Amino acid sequence: MELTKFGFFCGIENQLYTLDTGKYTTLVIEGFKRPQSIYYQYDFYKQTFYPHYPNKITVYGERLLPIYLLKRVQRYFANRTSFLEERGNQNL
Repeated sequence: MELTKFGFFCGIENQLYTLDTGKYTTLVIEGFKRPQSIYYQYDFYKQTFYPHYPNKITVYGERLLPIYLLKRVQRYFANRTSFLEERGNQNL
């Protein structure tokens, strides 16, 4: 799958992909196939493991078909890049 191009680690092919984006933050993609379907669907979320606070989950998509998952991942990275560039310019 094209997720490895974004840097995701494949835990179980078509079922689990992860990418650490920070000291406490991981992007997670979980795939599943319903018994009556031939297609995998994916949940895409970010989980943050704070050392002294409750964990936080931000959901970016649920039950996405592969084409929509890739579009959502691309949009996430485009937004993240814009945010980091904007944040970097504020420090000047």
